[in-house]
Amino acid sequence: MELTSLIERIKSQKAGQLHVNAVVQLHAIYFSSNAPIVELPEKVSIGQDGDWLPILQSVLEKLSQKVVLDVILHPGLYQDYQIDKPNLPKEEWNTALPFLLKDLTTDRVADLVADAFELPNTNKLEVYTVSKSLILNLNQIAISLGHSLGRVLIEEDLWGLLAGDLSNFLLLQRSLHGNYQLRAYINKKCVFHRTLRGISHPLSGPASSGLALDGAALELQRSIDYLSSQLKGTSLHHLLVYCDKEDNTSLAAELSERVSVKVTPLTEENTDSGSLLVSGSDMLLSNYINLYPQHLKPKTEYLTLGNVLASWCIVAAIVGTATLFFSYQNSQLESSLASYKSQETILSNQLIRLQAKLQKHKPAADKVAAVSRLKMEIQSKKDSLKAVGEYDESQQLGYSGVMKSLAEIGRDDISLSSIVMDSRKLDITGLARSADSIPSWINQFKSELNLVGRTFEKLKISRNDQKLISFELKSKEGGN
Repeated sequence: MELTSLIERIKSQKAGQLHVNAVVQLHAIYFSSNAPIVELPEKVSIGQDGDWLPILQSVLEKLSQKVVLDVILHPGLYQDYQIDKPNLPKEEWNTALPFLLKDLTTDRVADLVADAFELPNTNKLEVYTVSKSLILNLNQIAISLGHSLGRVLIEEDLWGLLAGDLSNFLLLQRSLHGNYQLRAYINKKCVFHRTLRGISHPLSGPASSGLALDGAALELQRSIDYLSSQLKGTSLHHLLVYCDKEDNTSLAAELSERVSVKVTPLTEENTDSGSLLVSGSDMLLSNYINLYPQHLKPKTEYLTLGNVLASWCIVAAIVGTATLFFSYQNSQLESSLASYKSQETILSNQLIRLQAKLQKHKPAADKVAAVSRLKMEIQSKKDSLKAVGEYDESQQLGYSGVMKSLAEIGRDDISLSSIVMDSRKLDITGLARSADSIPSWINQFKSELNLVGRTFEKLKISRNDQKLISFELKSKEGGN
C-alpha cells in the first residue's frame, strides 16, 4: 500500500471527514463508518447476476454527507501472482508490475492495476492485480456523487489482522456462496492462497458427511506438507477455522484429529464473514495492498477558466488598491514637501536678517583694549594669590611655635648659638658638653608638635679654638 494513501486518510480524519468502509462479498455488501450515518445500511444484498456496482452507487446516493470511501474486495475480484523481485525502487512498482506480469496473464497490460509486497526469506514478490476498469468505475461513481474514493483493499490482508496475537498461521475460511479457501500467513501477511475445490458444504453438523470431511482434511494436509517444504525458516503449526454456516468449534475438533497441526476456531463469534470483516476494517491502516494507486487518482486542475478569471480579478483588485494607496501617499508627500519649502523660505529670510544684525554688533576698538587690560589685571592678581598660597601654615603663624618648642627641650649640656629658619629649612649651630648629648637632644624633637617630622641632612661635630665641642645641624632641603 502506498504511504500517500495513509497520509491522505489521516489528514481527512483530522479534517473531520467521514469514512465509509464497504466490504464486497459474493452475496452482499457490508458497510461501516467512523461516525454514525443514518442513511448508511449495515448490509445490502447482491442479486444473482453479481453486479454490485449499481448497488454501491444506490447506497452512496442516499448519503446526505460527503464521505471518503474504502472498498475491500473479495478474492473473486482480483488475482495474485508470485514473481521475482525487480531491480526497481519500490515507488515505481505500481507502474512497472503490470508489464512484469505480461507472460503470466492473458489480460492486456494497460488494463491492469497492481500492487505487491515482498515475501519473507525470499527474493520474490506477492503481486495482486485488478481490472483497471473496475477501479475507474468506482472512482467515477464516488466523484459523480460528490464523494471521493480513498483506497481499494483486499480481503486477504484483513483476515490476517483478525487472528489476534497470532502472526504465523493457516486459515481455512469460506464465505457464504463461496468456496473453501486455505491461506498461509507469515507476519500477518498472506504468502499462500489456495481454493479447495470439490469439497461439498457443509463439513460440520448433521448434514455433513464423513467422506467430505476426510477429503477436506486430505487436501489440507497436502497443502501443509507442501508449505513445510517451501517456507524455509518458518513453521506453521496452527490452523484457524472460520466458515460461514458451519459449526466452527465442531469443525476444528474434527480436523484436529485428521491433520498434523493444531486446529482452533478463529473466533467464538457466530456471524458471517462479511460482518466480521467489516467490523475490523479500520485495522487496515498501513503497509497493506492498495489497488488504487496515486497515478490513477484524479489530478486537480488548477488552470481552469474559472480559476484564471478569479486570479485576474484578484490581481486587478490588488493593483487598483495599490494604485489608490500610492496616489494618496504621493499627495500626502507633496503636501508635506510644500510645507517644508515654505518653512525653508521663512528660515532663509530670518537668517539674512540675523546676519545683518551681527554685522552691526562688531565690538569697538577701545572696548577691546579695555577688556585686554582687565584680563591682564586679573592674571596679575591670580599670580599674587598663587604666591601667597605658597606660604604654609607655619609661615602664617610665625616662628614662635618652633622657638617655644626648642625652649621646652632646653638642656644644660646643650647651648644654641645660631638658629636659621625659613619655610623650607631649620639650621642650628651650638655647643655641647659631650658628643653623645647631641643625638639625645635631637631625639627629643619627636615629643614637640612644632619639631616633630623635621629631618636633618647633615650633622657636623667639631672642637673650636677653646677646645669646646661645637655642632652644626643642616636640615634636609625641602624639610619642615
